[in-house]
Amino acid sequence: MISAREVVERAGVDVNLLIDRLTSAAAAELSAVYRYTILTVHRLGFADEELRQILKDIRDEDRHHFDALVGRIYELDGRLTEDIRQFLESRHARPEDSTTNAQDPVTALIEDVRRAAHPYAGLCDLTESKDQRTFALAQAIRNEKIEHQAWLEEFLGTGPRGRFHRGFRGRSPFLTRLPTAPEGAEPPA
Repeated sequence: MISAREVVERAGVDVNLLIDRLTSAAAAELSAVYRYTILTVHRLGFADEELRQILKDIRDEDRHHFDALVGRIYELDGRLTEDIRQFLESRHARPEDSTTNAQDPVTALIEDVRRAAHPYAGLCDLTESKDQRTFALAQAIRNEKIEHQAWLEEFLGTGPRGRFHRGFRGRSPFLTRLPTAPEGAEPPA
């Protein structure tokens, strides 16, 4: 049986570059999960509970993103170190700007989320028409990052109303639409 890596290589994608970019994205998602967890326990100044809930929902979706990215890395025969200290010290894990010292923490968070969507556009460009599974994954995560930005903008009153939906936030609606491989089965390329 042909592996996912072979299928993607035959389609013309540099799989080592792809795994490197997926690893960087996974490190950024893990860092975001940590950062949003810490932010939810700090006093953020105004409307603490509503903002705290938004951050928890973003954190939950970022954890889903991390899980999906790691899954795809392994499908492509990539590997991550089992030692989290090595992973966090690697060139993939870049510290992000702290948003807690900003004059307006929500505006800083919006900028963080906006920056977080950029690597997924690059992944889409790299895999479009060549690796449908990674393309769909990157596109789904990018769409969720755009939603995160909208949630925060609505919170500030600068974005369109009606983005908050009970049962929608925190559930990775774009990511959960993607097909998954049954347990023990070879995932589609």
